[in-house]
Amino acid sequence: MPNRWCSSAQLRREQIESGADLTFNEVFKPLMIKNIYNFSPSRILEVGAGTGHISRELFNLGLSVTAIEPSIGMYEVAKDVLALTDVRLINHTSFELEHDTTYDVAFSHLVAHTVEDLLCFFNSIALHIEKNGHFIFSIPHPCFYNEYKKFFGDEYNYMVPMKKDVSFTITNDPKNIISGVPYYHRPLTEYFNTLLQSGFAIDGFDEIFPDENIQEKYGSKWESPRYCLFICKKI
Repeated sequence: MPNRWCSSAQLRREQIESGADLTFNEVFKPLMIKNIYNFSPSRILEVGAGTGHISRELFNLGLSVTAIEPSIGMYEVAKDVLALTDVRLINHTSFELEHDTTYDVAFSHLVAHTVEDLLCFFNSIALHIEKNGHFIFSIPHPCFYNEYKKFFGDEYNYMVPMKKDVSFTITNDPKNIISGVPYYHRPLTEYFNTLLQSGFAIDGFDEIFPDENIQEKYGSKWESPRYCLFICKKI
């Protein structure tokens, strides 16, 4: 997966900084930051930092952040985005992070659905969260996302896990296609049960559905939640 993002890293930065990526700027970033900030964490880990814009925002709020990003292309973009911050940026996966470091909060934005072994992924994060700490992550909503993007054809069955390399665009930049991204569809049951296996309790679950003022900026209203957010507590 890491190398797949290299060719699109600069494009993703431009889409975010130009405001073209409405979902990131007006839906995900404020929601993620609000949930993280509510825990008043002293040490934060971002798993899959992408362009680094969420970590930069958290730094600007006075928080201490370590960000890991396995794609060298994304890592180089994030390094530039985070250049004027004290965010610790590491070109690692969660499996490579040193085991003796723990955090109050870990978060991951649109990563879990690209990971083949979900249990290993959650376990690798659980290792770095203190007891009663939190793991917050977002994914495309398994119940509704295929209805929106139509990645899977007649073989689609909500209850059946399946994988496909997909291509997609964002609403306000339809000419730029991001291709070859792995997408693992899993029913919500698998996410909840795997989190429990990894030592997490579900502390909250948010089906993401922005208010009408934001939806109007897309040119059409959302028919259903396109994404969801898990808030998990290490027990």
